[in-house]
Amino acid sequence: MAAEQQFDFEKYTDKYFLRAYVILQKDDLNPFVRAQIFVRKGPGIISGMADAVSFIRANSDLEKNGGRIYALSDGNSYEPLETILILEAPVLDIIRLETVYLGMISSSLAIYNDNQKLDLNSVEKRMRSIVNAAGNRPVTYFGARHWHYKDDAAISKAAIDGGAVGASTDAGAAYIHKEGSGTIPHALENIYAWKDGKENAVKNATIAFDKYMSKDVVRVALIDYNNKEIDDMLQTVSAVPAVAAIRIDTCGENVGQGALSMKDLDGKTQAEIDALLHDFFGKPVQIPKGDEKYWFGNGASVTSVYAVRKALNENGFENIQIMLSGGFGDVRKVEAFVKAEKMIGMKLFDSLGVGGIYDSRDSTMDIVAVGETIDSMVPTAKVGRVYKPNPRLKRII
Repeated sequence: MAAEQQFDFEKYTDKYFLRAYVILQKDDLNPFVRAQIFVRKGPGIISGMADAVSFIRANSDLEKNGGRIYALSDGNSYEPLETILILEAPVLDIIRLETVYLGMISSSLAIYNDNQKLDLNSVEKRMRSIVNAAGNRPVTYFGARHWHYKDDAAISKAAIDGGAVGASTDAGAAYIHKEGSGTIPHALENIYAWKDGKENAVKNATIAFDKYMSKDVVRVALIDYNNKEIDDMLQTVSAVPAVAAIRIDTCGENVGQGALSMKDLDGKTQAEIDALLHDFFGKPVQIPKGDEKYWFGNGASVTSVYAVRKALNENGFENIQIMLSGGFGDVRKVEAFVKAEKMIGMKLFDSLGVGGIYDSRDSTMDIVAVGETIDSMVPTAKVGRVYKPNPRLKRII
């Protein structure tokens, strides 16, 4: 089976995992972690699990170092958000593997359950529509984990032909003679949360990145780990003057700090909503019909990004840029943000990281526990992603 064979998987790995690996090595950090994998789209039948587990076993020292794997088997049913795979291992054994094994699972699930076929012409068109909607702002393809690594170069080429300025993997970016793009993942912040306390996770992960990475790598701080986007952003950019941009990737379980949410509108008359918006933006604003979820929904919303941009400007950080990721493969979301900018008179974003430019059954990994040993791990996770044990999982290793 091809998936059992070793290969140069780093070419197909999101760059920020490779950089996180180097940082953890240099900082002498290699605790055990519990990595939890789930799929939002379902229900369905598991497929691709055997290949993913074979890849992990062939390309890591997880077994030698006393790690464990628990999984549903190919052919088992699964429900949306159900944990389908758990890895317990030293973080350095698995952090570089995530892109490839998630891609194996995601693509196989989509093919088996939906008869999904990869349409590269559609990928190019969808990326072109997003690039056009974003105006002259750079868009980078971030979706390597959503499909099989063997197709990553072709998908990245289609995305770049559609106007993307780069890709997250070296295999994808090689088309334009570049390296993959990406700086700090939540997984890295999880380790510093365990080491230094959650309140210092974002700042200290950024400090470590700045300390160990080549100076020609742009410093982009990922600020949503604690769902305290404003507080962590201000703490981090104050501590690391080299930060050129922040990335907001607030997960779908959370409402960004400082944002207005749908709950804020519940039970209010239109006049009361108008007054609320006037107070929030400092001017009258009429939300275009159909755009409400982009302004008040979970994840990176218009009001959450506005709150961060406003805090940056008011604290003397006007020159720091904002990169948005999470859900911007939906061109309507990009268009909603651009319309909002004109209405409120403020530029909300400077660049985008986009993954969802083709249909898949995207699988997601979160570190949910960290410890010196496999038996001393304690709950440690980004806000909104807690450990969800699943008694249906069978131990493989």
